[in-house]
Amino acid sequence: MNDISTVERIQGGNAAAHAHGDFEVICFEAGGRLDTDGQTFDCVQGDAVVLPPLIPRCLRSGNAVRVVLDKALLPLKTATKIPADDARDLCDAAARALNYGSTDGRRRGGVLSAYGGLIAALIVAYCAPDGFSPAVKAVIEDAEKHVSDPTYSLESFIRTLPLNYDYVRKLFKKEVGATPHEYLTRARMERARSIILSGMTNRYSDYTVTQIAEACGFSEPLYFSRVFKKYFGVAPSLYLNGAE
Repeated sequence: MNDISTVERIQGGNAAAHAHGDFEVICFEAGGRLDTDGQTFDCVQGDAVVLPPLIPRCLRSGNAVRVVLDKALLPLKTATKIPADDARDLCDAAARALNYGSTDGRRRGGVLSAYGGLIAALIVAYCAPDGFSPAVKAVIEDAEKHVSDPTYSLESFIRTLPLNYDYVRKLFKKEVGATPHEYLTRARMERARSIILSGMTNRYSDYTVTQIAEACGFSEPLYFSRVFKKYFGVAPSLYLNGAE
């Protein structure tokens, strides 16, 4: 979730419009024009355009850094332009991800994952201050606060809200695209992935599967391993070699 699956420099031309299955971020290094399905964005240096999945786009002119966020959960339904004054940090993160993405190294995946999370957070801050309803914001904030707590009960927290439990769950699904439980599980899996790719150690050696499970809110290492394999296709002990 929010991983950078692609980061590259692109140049305007006459290519046909095409769409992608994940969120794209186009950060302009020079003035240019981006055509999307029903919208045209005339951009200056430093502007950024965020494109939700499956929206056709074509960079008609200009140079830009393109970032694709894998399985991002962002509250945007239409292509959105972020002016240069607001997009400064976003474009800086994209440029740094581009530079780091061209290098080799054991921690490359972990760093790109961190930049992906930063870019997603900046998009939410700039584009959607009111994108989530108060109830959904409360659930997201509480879930992220307790990602590492194996005793945490997301259901219990939702039941403390002054709203019907099923209503909150349906509202969350509508706005976020996942149930509260799915959101928390994805966040925990992303944390586990980042720990593995970062090469984090317990002073003497790499973290064990049990330690990673505990750091990601799982009290049972075997259950953690099953969930991890479901998400990433391999056991956590084998993931680093598979990622490389």
